[in-house]
Amino acid sequence: MLDRTKEPGANGEPLYLDVKDALDELGLKDLLVVGGRYGLGSNDTTPAQMLAVFENLALPEPKNHFTVGINDDITFTSLPVGEEIAMGDASLFQAKFYGLGADGTVGANKNSVKIIGDTTDKYCQAYFSYDSKKSGGFTCSHLRFGDEPIHSTYLVTTPNFVACHVQAYLHMYDVTRGLQDGGTFLLNTIWEGDELVKNLPNKVKKYFADHKIKVYYINATKIAQEIGLGNRTNTILQSAFFRITAVIPVEEGRGCR
Repeated sequence: MLDRTKEPGANGEPLYLDVKDALDELGLKDLLVVGGRYGLGSNDTTPAQMLAVFENLALPEPKNHFTVGINDDITFTSLPVGEEIAMGDASLFQAKFYGLGADGTVGANKNSVKIIGDTTDKYCQAYFSYDSKKSGGFTCSHLRFGDEPIHSTYLVTTPNFVACHVQAYLHMYDVTRGLQDGGTFLLNTIWEGDELVKNLPNKVKKYFADHKIKVYYINATKIAQEIGLGNRTNTILQSAFFRITAVIPVEEGRGCR
């Protein structure tokens, strides 16, 4: 039984206790009932977490009163969760965009969803994550497009495309996490050539090599300054996204390699 709540001091969470009592009244006390918590702290619940729940049930002695979705390093109730699972049919395209608050990334992605929804027959879905002080802070946009209805009610965990609009994020966040084999990575950076190779973290380069990732880079900051957009790189990077992914037909992009 999964409860999306935590009741410290109780024998278990509400739904778990209700089911236990109902079975007891029916004389079915011998049935094994295992309880756990999920989605605590507004965390997403993903297919990999649900798989961990079933793997726990398959054990000779399943862990009771477990937690899934967070790292419980105090009472050690967390279940081990494996690699995320790519869900959906072959037409499903998933993308993540790492941006800086007020750089226009979130606004551009909202426009992208509208453009694709208005000009194609694809189903669209978008989630956006950022804190209350969005300006100057970390933002992440999660987009899905497909030919079939999209039922995923969680953030993108296995993207086909990742765009990192701030080169410093390469050292601050795991921006390649979950990027599918043969996927695409777009980096906005001032580095070029040997300097780019030198400054990319080794773990990022290893991930690119191991998973056969197609890598593109663009100096959108320089282009924005040249054409009078200041620090608003969103339109340039949006064009690069459409050019690289070919979600919809676009004209030849500029400056993306």
